[in-house]
Amino acid sequence: MENQKTGFIPLYRSVLKQTWSKDVFLRTLWENLLLSAARQPYTANFKGRQWPLQTGQLVTTSADLGLNLCDREGKPCSRHAVDRMLDVFEREGMISRSGEKRKGSVITITNYAEYAQKMDNLPERFTAHISALNAEHGEASNCADSEGDAAHNGEHLSERFTENHEQQCNNNNKNIKRSSSENSGESSDARLRKFLSAHPDAEVYTPSGAKWGSAEDLKTAQWISTRVKLINPTCKAPDMTSWSNTVRLMRQIDNRSHQDICALYDWASKHHFWQTNILSPESLRKQWDKLTMQRSAGGEQRGGKPDLDFNNTDWAYGVMR
Repeated sequence: MENQKTGFIPLYRSVLKQTWSKDVFLRTLWENLLLSAARQPYTANFKGRQWPLQTGQLVTTSADLGLNLCDREGKPCSRHAVDRMLDVFEREGMISRSGEKRKGSVITITNYAEYAQKMDNLPERFTAHISALNAEHGEASNCADSEGDAAHNGEHLSERFTENHEQQCNNNNKNIKRSSSENSGESSDARLRKFLSAHPDAEVYTPSGAKWGSAEDLKTAQWISTRVKLINPTCKAPDMTSWSNTVRLMRQIDNRSHQDICALYDWASKHHFWQTNILSPESLRKQWDKLTMQRSAGGEQRGGKPDLDFNNTDWAYGVMR
């Protein structure tokens, strides 16, 4: 009964259709993230630091996540293995990450509201059902029952409660299914209007609204794309909506300004090693802390292509303010 007090989340069967779901560790990690995410905003105390979390966020480390992913011999996953699994989820657009890996990372689950059903009063209803069943059998007033009768009544109550519990869950599933059907019946135009009403600054966005960015996010993403094209002319044209979304996440979650983003990429694009390894906002975000430390330490910069005018500051107009 204790598990009911801490709530639950619906786990959709569509997860099984994902290619990554065949990996039992990936699927278990995804379930652990969903179950550990904050159901409402609060401040977490983690590793001696206060972390303000929003709904759908959790603060943890890859090492801590690995402790709950053990093989049959009880050996936990390494933090490197967990990092690779989290990379899969991030590429799929399921999560975003910020912070330092060993000191604490904030993981944000995309569209967490789809999983966090508001069933806060569920345990109370079950408690009421138990009280009603007790009254029905007169257990509250009759304390002289024999052990045999008590055992029989206990079993009967357990069966009745289980039936009631299952019926309640079936009803909840029907409600969720009905709600999903109603949502699916909503026209795409209506969903678009709802999204734009909630995010009036969205310049680019996916049909579902899972990924989006403002005009400044898009401008920053386009500038990075232009620089990447100079470094690697054979690279494919990027998904600007996805790139703008990553820029937005860096801005909103990581608290990086557009100026910070452009300045750090400008440095990385001149570095003899990083210029061919940081080729997207996603890789910039992932390596942010390492790049920042190397830049602060005066890491060597040696451009690989002398014909690139890296000193041209035209890119700054409209972005760095």
